[in-house]
Amino acid sequence: MNRRFKHLGLTFLTIVALSAVAASAALANPQFHLEMEDTTLTGGQITPNVLTTDLGAMECEVVHYDGTQGPFTSTTLTLTPIFEKCKIGGVNTTVTMNGCSYVFHLAQNTENYEAKMGIECPAGQKFVIHTPECAITIPPQGPKAAVTFTNENAAATRSLVIDLNIGGIEYIEHGGACASETEATANGTFVGQATVTGENAAQEHKAIWVE
Repeated sequence: MNRRFKHLGLTFLTIVALSAVAASAALANPQFHLEMEDTTLTGGQITPNVLTTDLGAMECEVVHYDGTQGPFTSTTLTLTPIFEKCKIGGVNTTVTMNGCSYVFHLAQNTENYEAKMGIECPAGQKFVIHTPECAITIPPQGPKAAVTFTNENAAATRSLVIDLNIGGIEYIEHGGACASETEATANGTFVGQATVTGENAAQEHKAIWVE
């Protein structure tokens, strides 16, 4: 009898250990998932998506995101922002992306679907913030912390909420009204909350989620 209980105990411990290993493996490699391959991604700000440099905080009435996720699963998500009706300190401001995009890289071993955001541009390009007296160029750069993704809704209506709290963004200012003209600076921040949804060619909602 004791031998049987000992055997059952060892079997139970083995199952628990294997379950823990499986859970750990799943936790270590979160991915973005699509209901349909080549889904078009769209999104926008929920709370103001504010980009701050030494010149001040840029707030826009409209911040829209576009992207296309190719495979069904990926550890990265690429979105191109469109900024409209922007101001810095009450001064009208425009943004030229020049083909640059935000690329989100999921972290491993995280329960909260944390990520970092990098900036990728075509060769030789940067994106530019224009004001009448100062221009800010933001070059391609490696991933910066911190970003958190949250799933919302269910089934085919699944979508993502992005919480942005990014620091250390690199930029250079050009113009007489700039605080640090022509100097490379790395104290930029980008904060706010946005949503991302998927759709097909007929603009029907297609699920995107992370797990």
